[in-house]
Formats: sequence, C-alpha cells, structure tokens
Amino acid sequence: MRGLGTVLGLLGWHAALVVGTPRHLPLPERVLAYPGVLASVFAPEILGPVAEAALQSAAYLLGGVALAWGLAGVLRRAPLGLLWVLDTVPPFLLLLLGVALGLAVTLRQGWTFPLTPWSPLMLALMVGSLALPMAARAAGQGRAAYHEALAADHSRAARAMGLPEAQVQRRAAALARPVQAASLGADALGLALSLALLEGLLHFPGVGDTVYLAVQGQFSETGQLEGERLTLFAGALLALLVLAALAHLGLRWAAARLDPRPLAEA
Repeated sequence: MRGLGTVLGLLGWHAALVVGTPRHLPLPERVLAYPGVLASVFAPEILGPVAEAALQSAAYLLGGVALAWGLAGVLRRAPLGLLWVLDTVPPFLLLLLGVALGLAVTLRQGWTFPLTPWSPLMLALMVGSLALPMAARAAGQGRAAYHEALAADHSRAARAMGLPEAQVQRRAAALARPVQAASLGADALGLALSLALLEGLLHFPGVGDTVYLAVQGQFSETGQLEGERLTLFAGALLALLVLAALAHLGLRWAAARLDPRPLAEA
C-alpha cells in the first residue's frame, strides 16, 4: 500500500510539473494533452536518450546517498553549530566553491582542470556537494535520537542491572542509525532537485540538465515546450522523479532493516 502511495505521489508531482511548466498554452489544453505526453515518453526515440542520461544522474544520486550515509555517522559527533551551518548551505554553492578552489590550484600549477562529467575530481565535487547538507541534517536527527535513547528508561534499567556503559552506548547508536536512514530518505526528492540544478549549471548530460534547460527556456521565446521538446522534458522529469522515489524507498527499507527493536515495539 505504501508503494502504491509512492507511485501515485510520483505521478501527481509529474503531472503538476508537466502541466504547469509550459505556461504559454491554456491550462485546459495542457491538462487534456498530459495523458498523450505521458504515453509518448515510452516511445523508443525518447526512452533511449532519457535512459542513457538517467544512468549518469543515477551515479551521482547513488554516490550522494552513499557518501551522505557515511558522513552522517561522522558528523553526529560534530558541534551543533557546524551542523546548522552545513545544513543551510545550498549544494550549488558548495559545488561552485569547490570548482573555484580547484581552478585556483590548477591554474597556479599550470594544470588543466578536468571539468568533464566522468572525471574523478568532478564526480567527487558533485557527490560531495549533494551529500554534505543532507548528511548534516541526518546527523542532527541521529544525534537527537542517540541522546534520547541514552536517557530512555531501557538505558537506565540496563545501567542499573550492571550493563557496561559502552554496551549501552552501542545500543543507543544502533537505535540512531534507522533515524539517520529515514532522514536521508525524506530528503530524496530535494536531493534529486538539487542534482537537476547542479547538472544544469554545468550542462552535464544527465536528466537533470534536460529538466533545468526546459524550465530555463520558459523565460525566453525560443525555448517554449512543445512537441518533441515537451516529451523529452516529461521523460527526463519522470526519470528524475523515479530515481528520487527509488532512493526514498531504498532508504526507508534500510531504516526498517536497521531498527534493532522488535517489530511490535518499533
């Protein structure tokens, strides 16, 4: 039932964005045209390029989630002020700062900065920019869950029974991990939208770049969404939302698997 709700929510977001973006057409016409646009997304001439672009976006998204998971555990011990700062810094600003620093170093050394989609440096910058803010949010929630578990009745009872403090802390950390995973899952849609912005800024060939350029084109007379351009935008947007939904469901599944409590208690 939860999976069906996710699918319906995904289609709702897709319909709202596809119908709402091409503002030059009357609203009734856009609404009536949506089923045909959605069906044409699965035509081979559209599905092929969208699937190829989605592979690169999926690599960035998967890398961002994996790095955020690792960073959340490390940042849980960081000062709260640092977590608040990292939480508020937008990914595109982190990426621009990383590229600016890289250019400053490489130009001084006479090297060429590898501003290409699959270069290891750009992969690291893209993934790091996506991961750091969401890792800070997950770390903050994980820290709260950790301290809440340490202060809970079961922890006090365990100490009273003579259980070593290190074991009590390990149990509290185990209870914090599913909270971190759930926090990352809740950020999946925001992560996908951030990815679209980063790919669009650098014009990297992912589905995010197609969505970014389509939205940007609505502010010019030559970039109106019609015909094949509208279908390509709808396909890229659907792929981006599917990636976000898969990340969300995967992290929700991980949160449930990591929860050490019995099912009835959880």
